[in-house]
Amino acid sequence: MVNIFKRYSIIILVVLAVIFLFQKINWLPSLNNICKSQPVTIEQTPVLIKEINTLSQLITITYSDEVVSDTARISSGLPMLVPTHIGKLITPSIDRLVIIGRGKVIAGTDLKRINESDLAITGDSIHITLPRAIILQTVINPSGYEIFTEEGNWPEYAVTRLKLRIKESIELNALAQNILGQADERSKNIIETFLKSTGFQKVSVAFR
Repeated sequence: MVNIFKRYSIIILVVLAVIFLFQKINWLPSLNNICKSQPVTIEQTPVLIKEINTLSQLITITYSDEVVSDTARISSGLPMLVPTHIGKLITPSIDRLVIIGRGKVIAGTDLKRINESDLAITGDSIHITLPRAIILQTVINPSGYEIFTEEGNWPEYAVTRLKLRIKESIELNALAQNILGQADERSKNIIETFLKSTGFQKVSVAFR
């Protein structure tokens, strides 16, 4: 059984090494112009360590997307269909709200979830079991939203609800593109490479 000191020593070494790699690489993610129709992209981002309390998150994949979401309602100013004196029907007024949202989904490995039972060292061999990748964050900045069409008077709660729908759609699109599977593979490669560089001859990485 690996003692607590050895366990935290290895984790600290992993964190320091990844921070060093990040400092050597210029990470400048960018978003496409929302006025242009462009395909979804998955960026193989450089490693980024975001410190949270005493341990960190290993961010390995960033998925960028653009989503258009809309809603409509019958305007309260007119009934739905009204017969006129000349025998025609008046088409009701329709209020529409269309919002374009652009954002990114960040996925990777939560290193805080590694515990003592996930490490086994025998001589120059090491086995580490990593937690499965998760969506660490979905980021849509306020400037990432554009109200493309606003017909009628829409309350703030309706706008907020549409923005939340956009965020959910971006996350679902990311999952459909297997962002978590790709994040697992990248995390495995990073940890394997680092542990071998520290002197271990045999490195085995598995997932819970």
